[in-house]
Amino acid sequence: METTFKTFMQGMIDYAGLFPPADLSLDTAIQNYSDYRKSEDAWMLSRFIIPSSRLDELKPYGDTLFREGEPFAFSVLGKGTETVSEFEEHLRKLIDDVETFHQTHGDRVTTKVLEIKLPREAVFANDTDLLIDLYDETAQALDGSGLTPNYLFFEGYFEENWKKDIRLVLEAMRSHNKNFDGDNIRETAFKLRCGGVKAHMFPSVEEIAFALNTARENNVALKATAGLHHPIRHYADSVQTRMHGFFNIFGGGMLAYAHDLDEDKLIEVLKEEDPEQFSFSKKGFRWKNFSVSGDEIKWLRKTALISFGSCSFDEPREDLQQLGYI
Repeated sequence: METTFKTFMQGMIDYAGLFPPADLSLDTAIQNYSDYRKSEDAWMLSRFIIPSSRLDELKPYGDTLFREGEPFAFSVLGKGTETVSEFEEHLRKLIDDVETFHQTHGDRVTTKVLEIKLPREAVFANDTDLLIDLYDETAQALDGSGLTPNYLFFEGYFEENWKKDIRLVLEAMRSHNKNFDGDNIRETAFKLRCGGVKAHMFPSVEEIAFALNTARENNVALKATAGLHHPIRHYADSVQTRMHGFFNIFGGGMLAYAHDLDEDKLIEVLKEEDPEQFSFSKKGFRWKNFSVSGDEIKWLRKTALISFGSCSFDEPREDLQQLGYI
């Protein structure tokens, strides 16, 4: 196994077994996660994604699973809201749920990450100041407690005016990050949805490329979610469309940083369906004649391209085994 491949995939996969298409029961999903933590591929595994409203359901595992090994790492998922006031009300409940969770389980759990969809009102009002205020208020609310998440990932929308909307979300995020100085909040970042259970839920390569490059231009980190079960882009009968690959998206994102790729060239990477065009060597990651070094991969994974959520930990590993990477 190439060291650069291991650097690329280190802690890459957040386990989302509770969500479609897996849609597992909490008991099955948390038992799976416990088993994955003990597997030889555990180095690729990151956090268990769970809605804040379900944290209390984990109480029975406090004296069993949570006593094994390192603390269980969770990414807390907030619910979608329409208005800013609904968002603020939900945030207060979310903070209470997380603090209660830590009071119950102590240092046997961590909840460093919050993933939450922006309220539609804040995005579609076309008001930069409104978005900045929302980021500031969220960060301030969470910054008041060392128990609550300190990495915040906000999800936007790909709708009719998606370029304007995504640019607005990310430019406001840049302004917030530049000016916010908290004690516990480490970063406010972007969550990029890459698919779902139906064809229309998959954003185009043009939308993905624009989001990746706009995040880069605004120095905003991102994580991805949904539809990234496989390393290479391909047509999937199950959803009757092409699914994005995590080599395409994360590799493409890294190459964009290393070579200042424009959207047209980045789209070429995102469209690539030939696994032979991707490779890892002692020097780094390569797509065709473009490469990124091992040191750059390590830095970008830490600061810019964080992880992706997948309802399966097995499918990515099976594909990587078939391709000869593990």
